[in-house]
Amino acid sequence: MTSYPTILVQNPGSSPTIGGMNNSIIHVRALQLGERIELKGLERDDAFSTSPLAFRTSGDGIAALFKTGAAVFIAMNPVDEEQLISGLADRIVAPLAAREAESARLLIRQDEDGLVLPSGDLVIKSADTDRLLLVAEALAMSVAFAYDERRLAAAFDRIDTIAQTLQLRRLPSSAHGELLEQIGEALMIQQRLAARVDLDEKPDVLWDHPELERFWARLVEEYDLTQRGRAISRKLEVIRGTADTLTDLFATRTSHRLEWYIIALIAIEIILSLYDRIL
Repeated sequence: MTSYPTILVQNPGSSPTIGGMNNSIIHVRALQLGERIELKGLERDDAFSTSPLAFRTSGDGIAALFKTGAAVFIAMNPVDEEQLISGLADRIVAPLAAREAESARLLIRQDEDGLVLPSGDLVIKSADTDRLLLVAEALAMSVAFAYDERRLAAAFDRIDTIAQTLQLRRLPSSAHGELLEQIGEALMIQQRLAARVDLDEKPDVLWDHPELERFWARLVEEYDLTQRGRAISRKLEVIRGTADTLTDLFATRTSHRLEWYIIALIAIEIILSLYDRIL
């Protein structure tokens, strides 16, 4: 596989940068590896960030690991990426067979910051670790949203099947299991949303570098993070509402069945009583 060329430079009085020359290109790839990554115990002396856990790798690349299950690789070749992922195998909870992935190219130009070109490339003023961490945050949230969106799409397919059955004025025969699955799916996604960085809150980098807030806002806008997060929340409300509706319908059907059982038992008791009197 092709290794992406990168240049590591150190500017006096500043944090290390990657690809510090004008018009340099940095390749970034984000993967959703599983439900979450257990980061406790992965502390490293060479880490320059703990949330997410970010550190330099061999070949002057950077890896950023998120507890939400995402990993972002900056200026790393695919072979090194897979080696790092293999080393995390025991810490990836519920690993995904089909990983969500997203790639980006960063162009270093000192006169622009956060500009998105028609080609989709992102122009940044400098490849300092603070900007790269914000890019990693945005891509990690994007692949996490993509994972949630795919799961919600599957849940909505099940809702559509149930709705079609209800239109025929009958309840699905297998809806009990589907109902539990829907509730569990909604709760799992809600748990993931709660564990993820709130878009209304600042990433940790911005607390120390408020001058990068405009850069972060551009990243949020470029990847539609706010709109996608709201859309996921609305879809979760629909799933939960559907689950509540089905619960009420099944409770009503169960109540009607109990009433008929009671009526049947009373009728049997009356018949037996009459039978005894006749005899």
